[in-house]
Order: sequence, then C-alpha cells, then structure tokens
Amino acid sequence: METFGTVDKTTIVNSHGVKYIDFRNRLIPKYGRAWFEIFLGYFGLAVVLFITAYAQKVNILLGLLTIPLGGLLVGYIVASLHLFIHEASHYHLNVDKKRNDLLSNIFLGLLVGMDVDFYRTVHFAHHRLIGTVKDTEKSYFDAISLCFVIESLIGIRVLKVSAHRYENIKVNERHGIGSEIIRKNNLIFFVAAVLNLLLVVALILTGYWQAAVGWMFGMGSAFPFFASFRQILEHRRVDAVATTNYHEVDHGAAHRMFGDGLIGSTLGSAGFNRHLIHHWDPQVSYTRLKDVEEFLYDTPLAEELKAAQTTYFKTFVSLLNS
Repeated sequence: METFGTVDKTTIVNSHGVKYIDFRNRLIPKYGRAWFEIFLGYFGLAVVLFITAYAQKVNILLGLLTIPLGGLLVGYIVASLHLFIHEASHYHLNVDKKRNDLLSNIFLGLLVGMDVDFYRTVHFAHHRLIGTVKDTEKSYFDAISLCFVIESLIGIRVLKVSAHRYENIKVNERHGIGSEIIRKNNLIFFVAAVLNLLLVVALILTGYWQAAVGWMFGMGSAFPFFASFRQILEHRRVDAVATTNYHEVDHGAAHRMFGDGLIGSTLGSAGFNRHLIHHWDPQVSYTRLKDVEEFLYDTPLAEELKAAQTTYFKTFVSLLNS
C-alpha cells in the first residue's frame, strides 16, 4: 500500500486529543539501543567465524559443510548491520551530527564499504522519488526469479546496484557535489576492501581457510542477495509485472509493515520492519517507530495500518505467486 496516501500529519489526533505532531516531537532517539544492536551484530559475526573455524579443526568434512552455511550467516548478519547506516543517514546514532557520521563510517562503513554521506544522498533521493524510474534504490524493479538469485550469488547484482547509485547521484546532485560524494565513498570502499582482504589473509595464514572462503562468499554473494531481496519484499507491488521494465515505466510506491518476529527484526533491522511508518515520517528514529505505531492505532489511520501488516514470508509468497 502507499504511505497513508496524502494524509496531513498535522490533522492526526488520537482518542485522548493528543496531536500526532506534538507526540512525535517528544520522541527522543534511544541511542544506546541502536549501539547495543550493532554490538550484537558484530558478536554474531564473531560467533559464526569461531564455529566455522572450530568445525574445520574437528572434522574436515564438517568444516566443508560450514562454508556455505557460515557464508549465508555472514551475509545475513552483515546485511542486517548494513541497515544501521540508514539510521545514521537520518542522524540518529549520535546527537552530534559530525560524531554521528564519524561513528557510522568507522563501525559500519568500514565493514560494508559505504560512506554515510554517500548513502544519505542516495537514500534521501529514494524518499523523494520512490516508485518512479528515477528512484536511486531500485532493486524492487526486478522480480524474484532464478536469474535474480544467480546474479546475486555470483556478484553481478552488487555491480548493477552500485552502478545505478553512482549514476543517480550524478543526475540528482548539483554539479560538483556528486563527484565529491563519490570520491569520499570510493575511499571508504577501498579501505573496507583492504580490511576485508586482511581478515581473509589472516584466516588463511592461521590455517582456517574454510572460514576465509565462507567470509568471502558471505560478503561477495550472500550480503548483496539479502540486501536486494529485502528491498523487493518492502517495495515491490504485488501487481507488478515481471516482463515490464521499470527502469522505463514508473513502478509506483508500495510500503509494508513486517512486525517484530525474529526474521522481521533481523532481516528488517534498524526499523525496516516498520518501513511504511518510516517513509511516512522519516524524522522518527527506528527506536521510536513502535511508539508511533501504537499511537496511530488509536487514530483514524488504524485500519490502513492494520491492512499493511504482513510478514516477509507472506510477502515473498504473494510476490512469487503474482
């Protein structure tokens, strides 16, 4: 569904007479929660690497089996961690904007190779251009298919997504600014690539080559797959036609709510599981989106919000059937 159509936020009042705008303005981001969840993500990566390395020492066949499983888990966790750059792009990781960006680049950008200012430029354009051919986040233009899976797993998709984002920054930014943003992002990407390479080399030199292969598979294939797959589930319309080229024809906006289950809170971490509300009011930190959801259930928007509730699995089945 679209994000509550053209509802004016200033007109929304709950049953107690509280205006939404007044309620929203009192919501302070819970910075500690965000950083705790980022820590949990890194802890999860450490556990996966440890188990993969340990399995190799226990039994060579068991070690081989952990390569694809470990790689998938690495990709899934990194895709989840990557979403916290989104929170940083809205300045919700630290009260100081410069510190917010610095911390984001250190703890997130150097993992996935993305500068927060680059992401901010891409993502804010996504908010303005959602559903149009100019959208800067356009993975949902493609249907879920065997071709999509193969392209993701062999690295073609990550190259396509990167090319689209660079192209759209140049188109949508004023002359000169786009080039500087791209230059900064290229630097972060290079440093991140070196750090990832050093980790792989360290694992190989210490005898844990299965863990090294699993990490490469996770970062190069599983991570871009989960990232693109998640966006399709969030924004692709059920009535979208697989044979239509949405790079030439407007796809139209679609937003959903996915709930707080294990998959919803990890595949859709950093508030992506409440993506409809985020697109409706981007100023709210993901740590307060549940508060907004509860408020809206006590307003005339309750029925529309309820109609948008689904799960990632149900959406996947619906899109596959369509």
